[in-house]
Amino acid sequence: MIYNYVFDQEYLEITTNQRIQNLAKNKPDADFVEFASGIIYNRLKKNIQHYRAYGPYWWPLKAILKAQGYNVGDDIDLTLAEAYQGANTAETIVAADLFYEDMSNKVLADNNRWTLINEEDDYIIYDEDMESRQDVEELIV
Repeated sequence: MIYNYVFDQEYLEITTNQRIQNLAKNKPDADFVEFASGIIYNRLKKNIQHYRAYGPYWWPLKAILKAQGYNVGDDIDLTLAEAYQGANTAETIVAADLFYEDMSNKVLADNNRWTLINEEDDYIIYDEDMESRQDVEELIV
């Protein structure tokens, strides 16, 4: 199946390496995945609904945030988590962030519809763990 919004692997690898190098220059002791996960979680603290702006990248990103110990819950779309992950964790974060940055300038913040496959119905992102709370720091019930 051919999905939309998938980044070219070479571009993603180069961009990821650049971002890792930039972080190493500014914060030599920082772990890229840990640092980037913290930034993304802070975005979600400001508005939990911003998870939607990650579109299909939300699912692999959520798995990373959960592995980093963040309160994002267990709901997952395994098909999309697999389809939109990078070659490694850092690439997955960078791809999700590139998508977020691009779409934040193109669609409304509360957009939850994405055309993942041409000529098929739009995918509607809905994460029960995120939608059921007002804030990411609330407990998931």
